[in-house]
Amino acid sequence: MIRNNKMRNALVAVTAVFFTVLISVVITMTLKNDSDMRGVLEDSVKSQLISTSIAAREILDKDKFESYNSLADAEADAEAYAQTLANLRKLQVEVGAQYIYALKQMHGKYYFIFDTDVEDEEVFIEYELSPVHEQAFLGKESADIMNVDDVYGSYNTGAVPIWKHGKVIGIISTDIEDRFLASSAVTMRNNAIILFVTVFVTIGVMLVLVILLLKRIGHMQEKLHRMANYDVITGLPNRQYLLNYLSDITSKTKNTLPPFALMFIDLDNFKKVNDGAGHDAGDELLRHISAYLDSVHEHSKAFRPAPGILNISARIGGDEFIQIVPGVATEAEAEIAAQKVLNGFSSQTLNRFIEKYQVGLSIGVALYDYHSEDYNVLIKYADIAMYHAKRAGKNTYRVYNDEMEQKDTK
Repeated sequence: MIRNNKMRNALVAVTAVFFTVLISVVITMTLKNDSDMRGVLEDSVKSQLISTSIAAREILDKDKFESYNSLADAEADAEAYAQTLANLRKLQVEVGAQYIYALKQMHGKYYFIFDTDVEDEEVFIEYELSPVHEQAFLGKESADIMNVDDVYGSYNTGAVPIWKHGKVIGIISTDIEDRFLASSAVTMRNNAIILFVTVFVTIGVMLVLVILLLKRIGHMQEKLHRMANYDVITGLPNRQYLLNYLSDITSKTKNTLPPFALMFIDLDNFKKVNDGAGHDAGDELLRHISAYLDSVHEHSKAFRPAPGILNISARIGGDEFIQIVPGVATEAEAEIAAQKVLNGFSSQTLNRFIEKYQVGLSIGVALYDYHSEDYNVLIKYADIAMYHAKRAGKNTYRVYNDEMEQKDTK
């Protein structure tokens, strides 16, 4: 009897230790995953705030924005002002933001110029800046998972500067209510508690729940990754993801990286489409052109690290794209590649706006590593070459050379 009791006690002790260790491991893994997920959520919110603010900035007419210095100025331009506000509100609904608003400094103070708040439509009233807004007025894209707790509520905020001729003339900002992250944290904590109780009920159920939870986290992380790194309109990689990718490949594989051409592509007459047919038509055209640019590399041995990670094309601005063409080492090869893109585009008849508004492509090309091994310099050179293509009559290409930069600096 004593021996049986000792064996029973030993078995209980071993079982208790086993479950204690198992529970500790599971809880530790769950807390770590929750922490990782919160980090991904925060990064995603920041990226969404910045990308939405950039999209809102594209809606504004900078000249008109600069001219609005009082309510009387806005009322004098009532139709254009109302249309801009309507477009901002449409964007707000599409992305699920609470507010989108533009601020401007006047007489040493900061005032609302546009505000999508339908419950409080008063504008040209003074506003006290948050640190995020201060950074934007200094010329930086800024977002933070912070509570901007003021008379309007408590929000996570992102803001980008509005530039004109190299000068910040105001900022555009996006707010998302902070209860989004708070509710996410509560959900994560409840999941951990449920998992803890489940372990005590049955080890089998616990294992099933762990597997399902990890799969769910993986799907959510994948979804949030796309939200943070891909353009919401075209589905192409966005500017930040492209820069991160170029930084990675040029730093890790510099000695073995094959040559490639970096094309800076700007749409000709895109503003005419937005002004003449509306922003929905502009978005439709962007998606059409993005599909065309994406198809170019699909039929010409795409330069990408692995299928599905990075398309050959990226949308880096309102009507600006970057296209990577692998295996292009010389200026002659670059001219052939650029002409191929133009020829293919000229045959695009599926979109009704291309012919109606004479939409074309102005292309500037810079070569790695012929022109530079620094991807930032390559983008700069390609941008310069693109402007020379526009000056040459649009819907053409130019390959960068040193004389272009010298002319631009004169």
